[in-house]
Amino acid sequence: MAIARVHTDKPYSQYWFYKTMRVAWDLAQEVKIRPLEDNLYTLQFSCLGDWERVMEEGPWNFKGKAVVLAPYDGFTKPSLAELKKIEIWVQIHDLPDGFFSKIKALPAMVGEFIFAEPKSQDFEGNFARVRVRIDVTKPLKNSVSLVVKKKDGIHREIFRVKYERLPDWCSVCGNLGHLLKECGDGVRPASALVFKDLRASW
Repeated sequence: MAIARVHTDKPYSQYWFYKTMRVAWDLAQEVKIRPLEDNLYTLQFSCLGDWERVMEEGPWNFKGKAVVLAPYDGFTKPSLAELKKIEIWVQIHDLPDGFFSKIKALPAMVGEFIFAEPKSQDFEGNFARVRVRIDVTKPLKNSVSLVVKKKDGIHREIFRVKYERLPDWCSVCGNLGHLLKECGDGVRPASALVFKDLRASW
């Protein structure tokens, strides 16, 4: 079993949530989705393969909003389940190969490190891929940094961060769950768009 909610304060159709997620997950067997209250559901899978696909191959989104999932034992009060973290692939751009040994420390600024994709000969792209667990209630990070000792002193190297399959986010405050035009009065100068271009191709 799993427990789920959509990271949004807006009302939405439960019918379309069920229909959309069943299509997106493309499961081998039927999943039973039971609403507990507004925007809180239990999911009961019929096989381990389906459960692993849903829990490990996200992030999933419904109409652009993150679907937050957590394992559920069926005995804990559903209201006590912590539903604020999603797993996502992060790209750290322009990272020199010599710094790859530091790859575990770099994503700690973004979220909780899960694992890094090893470098291989057939990989194309000037970035390292890391799987992290991020808190959807906190602003996204648009860069990570590393303190490097060089001949002329100590320098801080900054590396751009992009997210694969990123749900809707605000380029002003960096939070998931709403867009730029829904943040404040929606009228912002270009200089305020600190968190733009965070979505990576994948």
